[in-house]
Amino acid sequence: MATDKKDPKSNYIVGGYEFMSEIDAQKAEMDLSKIKLLQARAKVSRPSDIKAVYEKAIENKIFKTPIGWNYLSGLREKLLESGYTEDDLIPIPLNVSMTRHSAMENLTVKQRIKVEKPKEKLEFGRIFPIVLDVVLFILVIVMFVITMNSDSDNILNYKTNVTNRYSAWDEELTEREKAVREAEKRLGIQDSSSYDGNTTD
Repeated sequence: MATDKKDPKSNYIVGGYEFMSEIDAQKAEMDLSKIKLLQARAKVSRPSDIKAVYEKAIENKIFKTPIGWNYLSGLREKLLESGYTEDDLIPIPLNVSMTRHSAMENLTVKQRIKVEKPKEKLEFGRIFPIVLDVVLFILVIVMFVITMNSDSDNILNYKTNVTNRYSAWDEELTEREKAVREAEKRLGIQDSSSYDGNTTD
């Protein structure tokens, strides 16, 4: 049976980015899921609505990888094109250091082994960010579910609420018109005009 000699790093490619570790790739997958959820639930076109989504995503620290930051950057570009200035928009925080720690580079192999943390702590350090991301993702979903089921109009449910109200009004008017016609028949009133202003033959 032939063994698969596929480069393990190829599994760390997400959204056109190649990540250094499986954990980073999993975080990137989470960011992609959050972006798809935002795009599906928050179909916004007005600059003020885009700004609200942009600021909420940054304040709640929803994104953890360049995929999420790139999405925020796209929203920022739209806002700048719509008339906002750099001073109007909060910056996108990059919560990672871009420089390597030089102290570790200068250590010998033996010194690095002494500095390394016990395996149990390393495992906790690897699992905790994933659990935290899952919890944050669930909170985002709960936030959208609450917003969608809210009685008050908002950017996510205004179309549904307006459509429901219009349907209720239309049904009520139809029932009233039917009751008036039945009353006219009982009273022997014959009117050649309909309620929409057109004459009937």
